Amino acid sequence: MSNFVFFLILLSAVSHVSWNILIKRSNNKIIFTRALTLVGSVLLIPVTFFLDPLPTAAYPYFAGTLIIHVLYKLFLCSMHERSDLSYAYPVARGLPSLIILFATPFIFNEELTLQNELAVLSICFGILLLVFANQKFKEINFAGLGFAVLVALTIAAYTINDAKGVRISEPLTYLTYYFALDGIVFNLAFMIFFRKEKFDLAIVRKEIKPIISAGILSLYSYYPAVYAFTLTKVATVAALRECSILLASLYGVFVLKEKLGTIRIISAIFIFAGSLMIKLYS
Repeated sequence: MSNFVFFLILLSAVSHVSWNILIKRSNNKIIFTRALTLVGSVLLIPVTFFLDPLPTAAYPYFAGTLIIHVLYKLFLCSMHERSDLSYAYPVARGLPSLIILFATPFIFNEELTLQNELAVLSICFGILLLVFANQKFKEINFAGLGFAVLVALTIAAYTINDAKGVRISEPLTYLTYYFALDGIVFNLAFMIFFRKEKFDLAIVRKEIKPIISAGILSLYSYYPAVYAFTLTKVATVAALRECSILLASLYGVFVLKEKLGTIRIISAIFIFAGSLMIKLYS
């Protein structure tokens, strides 16, 4: 993997955990998420007038990503409302890479080397190990962990879907159309299925700066990863992107004042080792 692609994906991981932290810190996670998706629509709808249309073959994947991402954001909000970041986030980000690792030979016809497989497994093990970092198992909200598993399944689904979609279209065009429509589709779906939940503009005005920041970060967090799907193996890109969990762990230690502990250190070693192997052998 080239230095450019490697560091591009790492920066996207930074962006990803940053906008998740902003959701976690918000007073109303649903409204915050609805508003941040609209940021992308407002910024990118004008851009779509200058783009070529997607190829017809990409339409099913494009429709699929809009639907899967609606479910993903609904599950994500429910996860953040019910569970601590330190418990739920490792599950949500660790499981997808395992799913993709085992699915890769069947779906993408890509042969992973032993080094590739060990790298992905090392990162996944390091991430999932963080579930045990606090050792306060009586405080675990199992409903929150259930939603974390649903988040993981939707992440695996949209990663596989989008990797196939961008390979038969142009990655930046595909993603720009997606983000332009995502905010509209997500808000329409929410209005249809959750009619009692009103969009409170007072909450939006109060949190407008973090909403705009989260909206921009969410755009950048996905562009590099999807572009990388066209350059190298999906399983290694997906695993490397989940290094964002290290930042979530650091946030827990330095902001939430959680203990560093032996488990966090071991976890960081496994994630770092896996990332280094991806850099050297992908």
